[in-house]
Amino acid sequence: MTYQRPRTGIIALLDGREYPATSPERGEVTLTALVDPVDPRFTQTPTGWQAVVALDSLDRLDEVTTRADHLGHECLVVGISPEGSAGLYYVGPDKSKASTDGFVQIDPGTWAKNTPIATLTNFREHHTDLLFATWLHQS
Repeated sequence: MTYQRPRTGIIALLDGREYPATSPERGEVTLTALVDPVDPRFTQTPTGWQAVVALDSLDRLDEVTTRADHLGHECLVVGISPEGSAGLYYVGPDKSKASTDGFVQIDPGTWAKNTPIATLTNFREHHTDLLFATWLHQS
């Protein structure tokens, strides 16, 4: 599967394969694929392949975001321009430090900054398990 970096969005794992997915609704998600996944649950659409599957048929359903460190702060990477500028949101615990290091408050509690990608370290994907509460209640 080919992804745009940084990878963000909802990713479903079905039978060991990852697919971009919609938010869960009424116990189902819609999975998409650009090429034929050779799976009878998928039907061809004008933009690729699509399948609507029940949540309980998935191995995982995660919201994926990209994180990196900038000047020692944990940040959410919201985009990287072709010129190499990274858009960041500060997600660290001390918002007062964000202002000191050049982050600008764009909404109450939200601090943002653009910086050259070379100033970022420790890139990583952050996965939030969207099915955790369901699995917890099944135990």
